[in-house]
Amino acid sequence: MKKKPLIILLLFSLLTLSAALWQAYEAATLNSRLEEIDRRAQINRLLELSIPRVQAELNRLLTLERDKIAAEPDFSLAVYPMPKGGKADFNCGFFLYTPGALLVPPGEDEFRNALNSATVVMNTMRRKAFNPSAPVYDPNQTSAYDPRTQLPVFGVYEVNDPDFSKPMKATGKPGPFFAWHHLKNLVYMRSVPTTHGCAAEGFIIDADKLIAHLLPLVEKGLKGAHIDFTRPGESANLNPLPLVLRPGDHVELPDSSARRQAMSGTVAATWLITLISIGIIFGLLAFYTRMERRRSDFVSAVTHELRTPLTSFALITDLLRRKNIPSDKIEEYHETLYHETRRLAHLVENVLSFARLSRGKVRGRSDSGLCRELLDTAFRKITKQLHEAGFKTHVTHDKRCDMVTLHTDLLSLEQILTNLADNAVKYAATAASPTISISMVRNHNMLGIRFSDNGPGIPEELQKSLFRPFSRSAKAEQGRKPGVGLGLALARDMARSIGGDLVLEKSSDSGTTFLLTLPIGDKVS
Repeated sequence: MKKKPLIILLLFSLLTLSAALWQAYEAATLNSRLEEIDRRAQINRLLELSIPRVQAELNRLLTLERDKIAAEPDFSLAVYPMPKGGKADFNCGFFLYTPGALLVPPGEDEFRNALNSATVVMNTMRRKAFNPSAPVYDPNQTSAYDPRTQLPVFGVYEVNDPDFSKPMKATGKPGPFFAWHHLKNLVYMRSVPTTHGCAAEGFIIDADKLIAHLLPLVEKGLKGAHIDFTRPGESANLNPLPLVLRPGDHVELPDSSARRQAMSGTVAATWLITLISIGIIFGLLAFYTRMERRRSDFVSAVTHELRTPLTSFALITDLLRRKNIPSDKIEEYHETLYHETRRLAHLVENVLSFARLSRGKVRGRSDSGLCRELLDTAFRKITKQLHEAGFKTHVTHDKRCDMVTLHTDLLSLEQILTNLADNAVKYAATAASPTISISMVRNHNMLGIRFSDNGPGIPEELQKSLFRPFSRSAKAEQGRKPGVGLGLALARDMARSIGGDLVLEKSSDSGTTFLLTLPIGDKVS
């Protein structure tokens, strides 16, 4: 078997199979990918509906608390007065953190103590009062003096006037409110410039309680939606607080049963195409392997068949060249040359006919005449061949066919009958009295020719491959019967090429019968 064509076929098959499997996988996962797209689209749609409502409520709540704080703090007071209206449930407490002290409303001692214990929060308030964009305080830093001015530094930000015995006064308008958080501490504050530095004023928010006010406004379709603090590098979608509305892992999708039903048909069709492609690929491989095996069998069989007559020719011609042939052997050698020549001619004719039919070519000849006249011409040649092989022949005519016109290729018909006779000679000659029976029968517009022998029959396991090219029985191989296994295959193909057919009608221990059918024309008037 040639490796290059096989490798090319295997590579092509592998590529085709990979493409088919990839297409099948894409089709199988298409529905899940479409559902994921729908899920994302639904999440985005529900977020777009939820965020404006949540944002409006957040702005309302923050505005109510923010408006409770005076426009400017009064630094002359020793305490920070409780704003009018008290505080909301999510408000942990108001504060004013000046460079000198932490002020909270009366009665908020617990709140003051909690803030004083939160070192990071207190130091970050100082930083952001001076610079709202300053980072959260790092506990590893320590307070120090600026070596250039020798002024105290709170973290990294200096105090304008270190003399806290002087009254503290505002030096400018308070800045806008902004928010930041550290762990669960959510601070909403503004910066107030003073003579001693920047003060921080605002309130601490209980995030859990504030979120409890906002979640009912989220669309119900966002299953598991929650509001949380922003992560590093993440932008808030609920301003001005560093909060993000997240949709959760589940979302209610519109009914997609119709789409799934449509997709199931597409997936089934794709898998069907894939399986058909795989079947075609394996079929091509099997066909190629079979063709290569047939080619190898053909070369082996023809070579074997040519070797025997060529050996005989070489031996006899060598004796003729040396003039060493005994006079009593001359007739025997002539007979041997005659039979081997006929055997070679028959082999060559079969091979050429098989090659011609394999290429789809027929003889192109058409012979017309009465059935009996045409068939008798063919039967005479066959019976002569059979008589020479020691067979008795019986030919039976159907009188209904005598006046029927037959349109056929007489040469093809003769070769079909010759191959049947040759096959009978090989396998039925072992009978006690080898006999061939040929009978005709008319069936509607077809003429049937039964060709029967009284040989040992064909084993049942070989009957399925009987008309396969180069198919030979084990008995033929072991008995070294002549032939290449083309006779019956060629006979059937020839019968079909002239509009008929050849089938094995029956086979048993008492003999074998083949039925050749031919199309007939109109009855002669």
